[in-house]
Amino acid sequence: MTLHGISNHNDLYASPSSAMQAAPESLWREADGVLVIDKPEGITSFGVVARIKKRLQLRKAGHCGTLDPFATGVLVVGTNQATRISGLLLAQDKLYRVTVRLGMETDTLDKTGVVTGEHSGPPCSEEPVRQAVDAFRGEILQEVPRFAAVKVDGRRLYQLSRRGIEVARPSRLVRIHRIEIAEFQWPELVLEVHCSKGTYIRQLAFDIGKRLGCGAHVTGLRRLASGPFTINRAVTLDELDDLKPDRLISMSEALAHLSCLIVKEEALVKKLHHGTLDPDWEQEHRKCCTGNEALPVRLLTPANRLVALWWPHGAKGAHRLRVLGRK
Repeated sequence: MTLHGISNHNDLYASPSSAMQAAPESLWREADGVLVIDKPEGITSFGVVARIKKRLQLRKAGHCGTLDPFATGVLVVGTNQATRISGLLLAQDKLYRVTVRLGMETDTLDKTGVVTGEHSGPPCSEEPVRQAVDAFRGEILQEVPRFAAVKVDGRRLYQLSRRGIEVARPSRLVRIHRIEIAEFQWPELVLEVHCSKGTYIRQLAFDIGKRLGCGAHVTGLRRLASGPFTINRAVTLDELDDLKPDRLISMSEALAHLSCLIVKEEALVKKLHHGTLDPDWEQEHRKCCTGNEALPVRLLTPANRLVALWWPHGAKGAHRLRVLGRK
């Protein structure tokens, strides 16, 4: 499956580190990498992370992009050192399957909220629904929902909304790469949406309902992919007890969308472990690093082990090296 930059990379799951292949269960505590979790309904993303951390006895764990409690599907979780690369994974596109209930609005824009309005007119036919859906393809300016974690004047929007405090909500540019109708039978509409990071699917459903003049809210949301991490390779919480190390994705493989350089000299690798990069090596290799200057380059050993991330064109005096590999 390839969807505008979202690819099913089976090689992401190949060849765990030799230390992990031979590791007893207790060594999960020191495992650095990424797990793709199939989040169940009725639990927060933080709750999922807490359960993984406890069950695998990890030192650290963190998710790379939250899902609402009622939503299910791909939740990317970094373990130990991999929590430090979460920002680089958050920026990737998402793929969702969303079930929309037309003809009814709720205050949270989803099924967990209080009904605030119901459509009293005739049902919408398929053609107007298709036209409304098509109108949201491409770059759109989307208002942040009232019940969102975005901060306004130092307070979370959802906290203000729960207290009945109305404030001006920010808007943001997002991109809907693809939006297709998978099923439609009034009042239920099922969509498949491939979108940029930061897209609020609840707000998208509300805006479609508003355009149709009948209102709408989300009754089901399943994330099928986050970047290259797809649902077909996800692990359920029930599988954690018998989880094999080959389900852990190395940091280097998780960051395969970044360019890389091999550091061949052992002395330079040792320097990297201590947080320094040889100036001569840096000057020589900076010239061959082109592309998005905001993105780092993976620095790998000849054995393809990630040692550090390097920002070759970072501002003078800025921190341009992030050591990730263990000695």
